[in-house]
This record gives sequence, structure tokens and C-alpha cells, in this order.
Amino acid sequence: MKKHWENEITFSDFIISHLLSCKSIRIQRRVLYDLVQKKRRTNRQIVINNLCSLKNKGIINFDSQKDIVINKKELQLYVRFKNMKVRPTGETQVLVLFDIPEKKRKIRNWVRLQLKLWNFKMIQQSAWLGDGPLPKEFINHLNLLDVKECVKVFKIQARK
Repeated sequence: MKKHWENEITFSDFIISHLLSCKSIRIQRRVLYDLVQKKRRTNRQIVINNLCSLKNKGIINFDSQKDIVINKKELQLYVRFKNMKVRPTGETQVLVLFDIPEKKRKIRNWVRLQLKLWNFKMIQQSAWLGDGPLPKEFINHLNLLDVKECVKVFKIQARK
């Protein structure tokens, strides 16, 4: 069943149409209709853009009947905040310093949580010490989240 356009009117749409209508019901209905149609086109375009983006990344594909096929292997690479189970094992100590901007707070919190799961010791909130080397999966995930340049990893060696 197709949704009737009058059910999609918001209060702000109603106020805008009333102000633009000069007290004409016919003009007000036309303005309301145009506002709803504009929202529908915008929403449809957002969906189309997101589907194209996922297809370009290789996460989804379309089969011959235009059904969506999900590539689970690629999807796992793009899971945003997954906890990595494999702990870094090694004899070397690693110092992880990061300065992730406030706009990316969720990513910063994910990095802290991941370092806690690996039993790293917090020196400061953005400086952590623990066993290394870090897994390549972690470095790749930082690159995917676009914060690789904000995270620095240093090997710590004791002098004899």
C-alpha cells in the first residue's frame, strides 16, 4: 500500500506552507505537496548513494534479478568497532600514543577499549604501554577508520 502524501506532512511543513500560501487553501496544499515530494526524492537519492558506495567497496552486489547479494568476507572488514581477540604476543614492549580529534570520540574510545582488552597499561589517557608488536589487522582497521595518522606506535628497548 502506497503511503499517502498527506500522512508525511510535518508541523514545520504546515507552518511554511501557511506562510507561503497567502491564506489560499489551494496554494497551501500545493506547497505542502511539493515539500513532501522533495523529501521523498532526497530520501531516495540517499539510499541510492549508499547502495552505490557499498557496491564500490565490494560489500554488496546485485544478481540478475536485481536482488542484493552481501559479500560477508568484505563486510567483516568494514565492521566499524569490532574487538580483536588475537592479543599481541612478543617480548618487545610497545608504546602507543594517539591524538584522535574530539569529533571522532567513538573511535578514540574504541582504541582505548581495544588496548585495555590487550592488557596494556595506561600511562595517560592517550599513552599506553604493553606487549607488542600490534597485529596488522589493528593497523589496517585504524587506516579504515581514517585515524592511522593520529596513532603512533613505538618499540621500547632496554639498553644494556
